[in-house]
Amino acid sequence: MEKQDKLYMSIYNDFYGGLLTDYQSRLISMYYDEDMSLAEIGKECGISPQGVRDALMRAEKTLTTMESKLGLVKKTLEMKRLLLEFEKVATDEQKKEIKQALAILEE
Repeated sequence: MEKQDKLYMSIYNDFYGGLLTDYQSRLISMYYDEDMSLAEIGKECGISPQGVRDALMRAEKTLTTMESKLGLVKKTLEMKRLLLEFEKVATDEQKKEIKQALAILEE
């Protein structure tokens, strides 16, 4: 998996992690956010590295399916891009509102 794909999986977990079990979400976080190896995760969770990989694959499939159906990450990133473009030509008052909108998207 490429570096950008790993970043997206972490973002997908931020958006859709509530749809996973706590265990699956934690595995995604350990692997993608904390950069732990399968062996390290397996040792911490008391399962084999292959068991970790299987659980990660199921969680990844759920996350990518949710994004393909809902598209929240894609839409959010596009809204941020458009707001940043608009900010370049906005008035000072509009820039304040753009910053508020960007802050909401970051929550």
